[in-house]
This record gives sequence, C-alpha cells and structure tokens, in this order.
Amino acid sequence: MNWIITGLILVLLIVAVRFLGSYPLKDNLSVSAKIIAKSGASIRDMPSKNGKVLVIAPLYSKVEIIQRKAQNDTIDNRKGSWVKVRYQKKTGYVWEYLID
Repeated sequence: MNWIITGLILVLLIVAVRFLGSYPLKDNLSVSAKIIAKSGASIRDMPSKNGKVLVIAPLYSKVEIIQRKAQNDTIDNRKGSWVKVRYQKKTGYVWEYLID
C-alpha cells in the first residue's frame, strides 16, 4: 500500500514539474543559471538561431531565467528548447544546452 502512495506522489511531482516548467516564472520567483559553453552563449532577440545576437555571455556568467521552454527547436540534429533569459539588463533567448 505504501509503494502505491509513493508512486502516486512521484507521478504527481513529475507532472507538476513538467507543467510548471513551460510557463513564465513570476517576478518574485527568480531563478538563475550559469553559462556552460566554453566559447560563451549568444543571447538572441528571438528564439531562433537566426535571431540577432544582443550580447554574448561568457563562460560561467550568471543569467536570470524568465521562461523555460519558450520555443522548441532542433539545432545540429539535437532537439531542445530556447530559454528566455535576462543578462546585463538585456532580455533574450539562449539555447538550453548552453546553460546549467
């Protein structure tokens, strides 16, 4: 009986995380991440590889996450999402595999 309750709680947590991860964060729930790309990460004006580069955030720079999974995309045969971030008073999009 306990394993059933534990399983249900686990499923509910997984569903909640997936559901909440695709919506904008509230202002008072700021979450940060760091750039893990050795050459830095381009912060773009739109969630696309074709977006204009607003600024390049160097390795280990801290960015504020505004919205997770802002736009799904495939780059170099790798499926992923663009994440809306704020860096140095600029708001733009970064490829999810470039942050941690």
